[in-house]
Amino acid sequence: MRRIHLVALLATALFQCAAIRAELADPFLILGKHYEAIGGIEQLKAQRTSHMKGTVVIEGSGLKGTFEEWREMPIRTRQEIDLGIIKQTEGDNGEFSWIVDHNNKLLIRKDERSVKERQVRLLLAEYDHLNRDSKNFSVAYEGTDTVGEATCYLVKITNSINDNILTQYIDTSSFLLLRSVEVSPDQEQHTKYSGYREVDGIMIAFQQRVTVYPTGMVQRMQIAEVAHNIDIDPGRYEPPGVDVEDFRFTNGKSAENIPFQYIEDHIFLPLTVGGKTRLWILDSGAGVSCFEKKFADELGLEPQGQIKGQGAGGLVDISLVTMPAYSIPGLEFDEQTVAVIDIEWLFRRWMGLEVAGILGYDFLSRLVTKVDYANELVSFYHPHSFQYSGGGTIIDAPISQSNMFHLPLTVDGKYGGLWHLDIGAGGMGFRYPFAAEHGFLDLDGVQRLGAGAGGRVYNYVVQFKTIELAGYTINNPLISMPAVGGEGPSFGGGLIGHIGNALLRHFVLYLDYGREQVIVEKGDDFGKDFPRDNSGMQLQQSDNGELEISFVADDTPAAKSGFREGDILRTVNGINVGLLDGVVAAKKLLQAKPGTKYKITVDRNGQIKTLKLKLEDLFD
Repeated sequence: MRRIHLVALLATALFQCAAIRAELADPFLILGKHYEAIGGIEQLKAQRTSHMKGTVVIEGSGLKGTFEEWREMPIRTRQEIDLGIIKQTEGDNGEFSWIVDHNNKLLIRKDERSVKERQVRLLLAEYDHLNRDSKNFSVAYEGTDTVGEATCYLVKITNSINDNILTQYIDTSSFLLLRSVEVSPDQEQHTKYSGYREVDGIMIAFQQRVTVYPTGMVQRMQIAEVAHNIDIDPGRYEPPGVDVEDFRFTNGKSAENIPFQYIEDHIFLPLTVGGKTRLWILDSGAGVSCFEKKFADELGLEPQGQIKGQGAGGLVDISLVTMPAYSIPGLEFDEQTVAVIDIEWLFRRWMGLEVAGILGYDFLSRLVTKVDYANELVSFYHPHSFQYSGGGTIIDAPISQSNMFHLPLTVDGKYGGLWHLDIGAGGMGFRYPFAAEHGFLDLDGVQRLGAGAGGRVYNYVVQFKTIELAGYTINNPLISMPAVGGEGPSFGGGLIGHIGNALLRHFVLYLDYGREQVIVEKGDDFGKDFPRDNSGMQLQQSDNGELEISFVADDTPAAKSGFREGDILRTVNGINVGLLDGVVAAKKLLQAKPGTKYKITVDRNGQIKTLKLKLEDLFD
């Protein structure tokens, strides 16, 4: 009997251990213990308002400053960050979220992604994720992992509203949150929490270290003061009543029909700053305007800080500078804080041009911009006086969190969704996740070498049947897709891709940032077959000014003729290439009609070779 009793006790003990393990594997119980550890749900719900302030440091950038935050449950907030050269304020008034950027531009967040993220924040603040029967959240136990020397339970929270995934690392001993990882379609944010202290019965992590991927930027926040349940003026959560107006027209309320140069599917405008007039590229895909580093040095400007930014081709080093007052014909701007990046090599190598900078969101968002591609004219209007009376299609296009328009577009009548509108991009392309999901990576195409501020990137270009934009249809479009997934525009999901000038040049385009609308009209070149490369090789200007082959695609006329990357062009049909008008003129020779023949001499490692090239339609 004694033995049986011992076995029964042992069985009972094993059952109890199993029950404990099951209990701790229940994500709702883990979350419950976490909220108990930081003060309890009732205490947290009793926290009507809060106010905190402290210091913030961007590691490795030289940027540091202060932050201050006000909050009223469940979702009204205001946060101010001051890093010296760059300041930003954002908030939520209980009805919508808003942001005032580093140049005092106000944007009400109306885009679909922001609206959905706000809805998720509201439900989390109301603790709907603790409801086992919630229709909005799914909560799962993901095992254990370590944060430093601490073992943590992993609890993953997903929702039915957007694609964001939140994983919380909760200490198995203290049940305090030590780490969180939030994954969205475009980035990941990893936050470590430490220095917990009790304030009014609530445990608060006074130290937070946030790492954002793919840039790898690290932000350290140290809370200095916290107060709960204080009176806060409701007006503090409201956006400014008046938006910034840091520009003026020299004649009336518009500057119309300004000629631009359309080169290699990019728009270049003359801009005068510091007494010097140079070409700047017009780019709605640039979330901030950018000074070219060499030109900033020439003007004696002193960049501050150094952070990583996301650009075509990968990551790019960015500093900040105060750009003096500047002008384009008919329009003047006050000084602004802009980015500084090294892009001189990019335009010199690919186009043979000296480009002084990029006019992005900080410029375009103040105005209504009309781009007439066929006639190479751009016009700017004051947003308060602009009234559209044409026959084009008006599209509601809320500005995204990356300061870009999102437009609906359909490929081949069935691949529909939202695309970034990017007049700073030459072609158009699918994002890697969308291309992979729909099997486009297996289609026959032509490999191309692309380049952006972040470096070189390889794409495959495929010809599709149709594109429909704003009720207009373009036949036989070429759409690129990244050869591999990775950083830059190919990194995230969500959007289908980006729309560039190779498509947009069929239209007259209006960009109305104030109303968050895009207007599309048929242009004089609508439906035109524009010249395109028929060789399969790409040219660039080498560091010493020579015409160099930068890439040769397999199974193309150039590859079959024996051309190689690194070959230096010497003559074309007996004419010295030095007599051509630069790399752009040489590229146009390769866009001649199929059947055109060339005899080309190249210098290959000191040896002169003569090769024959016959152009062919690469997509026939």
